[in-house]
Formats: sequence, structure tokens, C-alpha cells
Amino acid sequence: MTTIIRMQRLVKRYRIQIEMITLTLFAAILRLFELERRVFHHDEAAVGHFTYRLFTEGVYSYNPAFHGPFLYYTTSSIYSILGDTIFSSRLLPAIFGVLMVPLVFLLRDRLGRRGTIIAAFFFAISPSFLYYSRFFRNDIFVAFFMLAAIICILKYSDQKRLFFVAGAGIFIGLSAAAKENTYIYIAIFTSYLILTYLIDLLSRILKKHSIEDPLQPLKTIKKEYQGIITILTSFLVVYALFYTDFFSNPQGFTRSFESAITHWYNMHTRERVGGPPYFYIPILLLYELPIVLFAAIGSLQTLKRPDRFKRFLLYWTLTSLAAYSYLGEKVPWLTIHILLPMILLASTTLNERLQEDQKNNPRTREILIAVFITTTLLLTLASLQLNYQNYTNPAEPLIQAAQPPQRFEEMLNKIDEVADQWEKYNTTIQVTDTAIETQLLWYLRDYRNIKWRVSLDSELNAPLIIAHDRDAPKIQKKLENHYQRLDSAKMNWYRFKTSDITPEYILWREMARPPDEYGIVLFYRYPAE
Repeated sequence: MTTIIRMQRLVKRYRIQIEMITLTLFAAILRLFELERRVFHHDEAAVGHFTYRLFTEGVYSYNPAFHGPFLYYTTSSIYSILGDTIFSSRLLPAIFGVLMVPLVFLLRDRLGRRGTIIAAFFFAISPSFLYYSRFFRNDIFVAFFMLAAIICILKYSDQKRLFFVAGAGIFIGLSAAAKENTYIYIAIFTSYLILTYLIDLLSRILKKHSIEDPLQPLKTIKKEYQGIITILTSFLVVYALFYTDFFSNPQGFTRSFESAITHWYNMHTRERVGGPPYFYIPILLLYELPIVLFAAIGSLQTLKRPDRFKRFLLYWTLTSLAAYSYLGEKVPWLTIHILLPMILLASTTLNERLQEDQKNNPRTREILIAVFITTTLLLTLASLQLNYQNYTNPAEPLIQAAQPPQRFEEMLNKIDEVADQWEKYNTTIQVTDTAIETQLLWYLRDYRNIKWRVSLDSELNAPLIIAHDRDAPKIQKKLENHYQRLDSAKMNWYRFKTSDITPEYILWREMARPPDEYGIVLFYRYPAE
């Protein structure tokens, strides 16, 4: 009995640590399980190719179309330890996805204990956060670094220690070194501070508390000059470190910012991957229903009973949704930047409602819990289906069309099998389809004799020939009879219609028609015996 009592006391004493470790392990299992199973997405393959070049040749040049240098340098280091594999490529995003869970526990004084656990659970299981933590792209880094920066700023506002603003500057610099939409975060946070100052000033004037000194809030800001200088300095040092290739390319400091703004303004005006302004709303409702629902409830509560932290979360949520809805480039991975403040707002709302209704309205609390459990089960089902069953199914809107179907791997295995019968990595491969290059640059990175962009009118005689399926009949006429054919696909997609949205689709992503497809064909022959 004494041992049991001691155990209970220990559990009670270290309850927060136990909860944090449990949820962190849960997030780690979800992210690391079969991390390498899904074939590389088009963008993952492009990033993988550039990382592999840095790893093998020491060659890197910043290109805003493929985002900042943080991912390339860090993953190149991982390659040197674990090798250049899909698992090692996705490992760092997975780690940062896991770290979102213990990170949010640093906000428990504002989210509350229940709110912190709910937020950590949402970060662990959210379909969007889980999928893009298992994805070789930069967005999960930005989400982690900017949340860490906000936590540092909040800690500084509580304790006034320059250590925290230095940390905020470092995290913002790392985020900017990861991806350019960091500037959207900076604009949102800066505009919030300016708007808060103006509201405070107007409030003082209207309430006649400080008409004789209306600039008092500005004087308060002036007292923070050390913090402002510290955050700017730490940001600029980290930014310069990455964008000057560790101070070996001084021109990269100014050119990187200019090229980033120019490139993404052009992408916005061109709408290369366009969509309606409401593009993200159906995705959020389909995958993240409890988060959207309780964030909406929290928004109404914040308007009725202003709370400084919740007011900030509401502003952050609404401006993020507005910014990404306005931008011409509409891609599903940007969903997590809208979802980040939404999770915090929904979690603190749930924490408050559960506490208040327990005291004042138990019946309302029971309804709230029932709605939370039901919608969270739907979220969990959607997440497990997306990440472990439908991970190449274009019926999942979080999967962009550039994701090759899993049978793409069959073609890659056949290439390796045939090449082993010839000269292995010196085997000649002719590629007539220009659009397939991105994937093949990664997957065939060990092959040394690839002929790219081969004309259909040229002599086609390599042991391996890769072509678009529309060109296959013409090529087949030119080839000798001992070539065999394997049909595959570079990508497939649905052009969604309103009639597609059925209960079967919402629950199981079942479509009544096959997807459209970008077909590719492998022609191969074995050596003559």
C-alpha cells in the first residue's frame, strides 16, 4: 500500500512531464512509422536532388522557387551520417513535427493544463501537421520556429530577460532561412503590435486617462530599445549565416531577400497553382473539423470577453486565413500556417469552456465533450487514412496532383532490375519525356549514363527508354520486337465536382470514377543470351 501511495504522489508531482513525454512518444511513433514507404512527391524529389548535389559536390545556390538553405544544409549533414535515402530525407521534418508537442507545453500558463494537452494532441494527430511532418519540405520548420519565437517573446514580456528576445531573433532567422513565407508571419506580428499600440492610444484618449501625455505607450516602446536591437541583431546574424553560405558569399545577403520578394510576387500574379479564395476552407473543414469548430467558438467568446492572448490568437488566425486566401499560389501544405494559431485558439477555448461549464452548466459541458469526441474521432480517422492508407490517393485534397501513385515504384524497381543485367549504374538510359526529369533526377541519381530530352526522331536503342504514354505508339514502332513495355504514371488527380462530395467520400474518400492520369511508359530489354 505504501508503494502505491508513493507512486501516486510521484505521478501527481511529475504529471506535466509524464503527459508531455507520453504525447511526444505518440507523435514520434506516428511520424517515424513507415516514413520511407511513400514514394517521393514531385517537390520532394526536386529538393532531394538539390540536397544530393550539395552532399556530393558541395554545390548550392539559393533559388526562391525551392526555398531557403536551411533544409539543404541540415539534410546534407544527415546524409553524411545515415546515407541519402528517403527515410533520412524526411527525418528532419519528422523530428520537428515531433518537437511541436513538447514546445506547446511551454504555453501551458496561457493555454491551461487541459488546453495544453489538447493542443499537443492536435499537433500530434492533425492530418495536415502529421502529413507534412512526413514530407520533405520546409513548412514544418517555419511552423516550429515561429511558434518558438512567439513563446520567446511572451516569456520576455513576462520576465524582461534579453535572453528570450535573442532566442526569438534566432528562431525568426532560422525560419527565414527555411522558407520565404516567414515574412508573412513577420508582417502579421508587426501589424498586430502597431494595431495594439493605436488601440491603446485611442482608448487612453477616449477615457481621458492620459490626454496630457498621449505618447505614453510610445515611450513604453522606447524603453524596449535593447530588446528591439537584440532581436534584430540575432535575426540578421542567423539570416546572414545561411544566405551568405556561411559568410563565403557576401552578396547573397541582399540578393536573397530581393529575389525572394520578386519571385513570389510573380508567382502571386501568375497564379501558377491557382485556386478560389476559399481554397483552404473546405480542406480545413474536411480534415480539421474540431479545430475549426472550437476556434470559431473561441472567436465569438473573444469578441464578447476580450482577453489579450486570445485576442492575439484570433488576429493571427484571421490574418493568416486572409493572407493565404488572397495569395495567388494555392497549395495544400500552406494549410498548416493557417492551422497553427487555430489549434492554439481552439485549445484555450476548450480549456476555458470545460472549466466554466463544470461549475455553472454541467449539461452544456456534457454536450461540449460529446461534440469534441465525435469530431476528434473524425479527425483521427481522416489522419490515419491519409497517412497510412491513402497517401498517394488523389481523392485526398491534402495530396497535390504532383504526388506519383505508389506503382511508380514498380517502374523504378524494374529499371534497377534491368540495369543489373547490363552495366548496372553505367547502363544507358534514354528519357524522351521532359516532365519526368524532376523525379528521375532523384531516383536515378546513381546512374551515370542518362540521356535527357532525347528527340523522338533520334535513334532509340538504349536498354532502358522512358517516354510519355502519348508518345509510346510512335516509339514502339521504331523499337525492335525484343523490347518489353511497362506502363506507369507520373501523377494522377481529380477535378473535383460538387457531386463528388458524398458521405462515402467524406468518411472513406471513395470516388465513383477513376482519376485522370499523366502516364509514362518504360521500354526495356535484357541482354541477348
